[in-house]
Amino acid sequence: MSEEKGTIEKMLVVKPFKVFDSHGHPGLEKKGIADRPGCLDFWCGDSVVSRSMMGARAFMGDPNPFKVITKPEECPEMSPEVFIQYMDMAGVEAMCLQCIHGVTDPYPGNPKGWKWYVPNEYVKKDFIDAFPGRFTAVGGVHPRYGKQAAVEMVISAKECGFPGIKVHPPTSGYPNNPDLYPAYEKCQELGLHVQIHTGVEELPGTRAKYQHPVYVDDVAMDFPKLKILQLHCGVFNNPMMGLWNVMKHDNLYTDITIPHPTLMQFKYYWDLDHMRFLEFFMPDKVFYGTDFPLTLPVYRAMVDNIMNLPLSMDFKHKLMGNNFRKFINWKSK
Repeated sequence: MSEEKGTIEKMLVVKPFKVFDSHGHPGLEKKGIADRPGCLDFWCGDSVVSRSMMGARAFMGDPNPFKVITKPEECPEMSPEVFIQYMDMAGVEAMCLQCIHGVTDPYPGNPKGWKWYVPNEYVKKDFIDAFPGRFTAVGGVHPRYGKQAAVEMVISAKECGFPGIKVHPPTSGYPNNPDLYPAYEKCQELGLHVQIHTGVEELPGTRAKYQHPVYVDDVAMDFPKLKILQLHCGVFNNPMMGLWNVMKHDNLYTDITIPHPTLMQFKYYWDLDHMRFLEFFMPDKVFYGTDFPLTLPVYRAMVDNIMNLPLSMDFKHKLMGNNFRKFINWKSK
């Protein structure tokens, strides 16, 4: 009888490894939250975004998580240490944090637009420098203060030691805006990759039209040597276009980050056919991410579910960490 393992044994064999979460959000930490525009809105007020954080409030021990809170002192005790605590519980080695810099279109009640800002320097100091080997980050970039300002945002990300930048179309407009192209050129010059949000966003003043993945196709076409990470794979907007982008462009990758798997389309984390599609068509170009701390209540369950799916162990290693480590040239400590 042959001693060679069969298909099932090959899939089930355990190879211990640490997960890399490619998509987390700092800025919601209680300390200094009022100094980071937009961040307080995630906890305070009665909006879609604050209601989406009620699960996190409950998980962190809030006895009345559905109560509308209005002041910074009422925010939960979120801190970098909380990130580390739950990363350790879920077997997550490291997380890529999303610094944000953007402002929405004007809208009724806010003629200047809604601003969301999580500074590069803050994330570097309070997360990356404070916890070596646990975090990396991308810097926020938008063109609404002009082309040169966008280029300077790219330079700031490089000076902070980040491997890339993030463009957040809900608060920056179309990603194929010509005013962003000098920033993309600077990324190429400095060796940085570009992350572009796609899909939908519930934040104040954001418009779905800016977030369609078809506009990422333009960027990939115009900058074929620029490494691009398409965030969320166009969820709710056009996920099929998101998948097509990755198959079409050699320089374009995607993550499967989705705000909350129990609220959104189940297939992104739970549907086996979808996961097998990724394994077959783009096994080296897809990254695991979570949008932590929005997903805090199910953070460990999300990892466990994927690890229990009947996918090859080789693909699980790629999806859950090795692809992204290679993408950013990460060196484990």
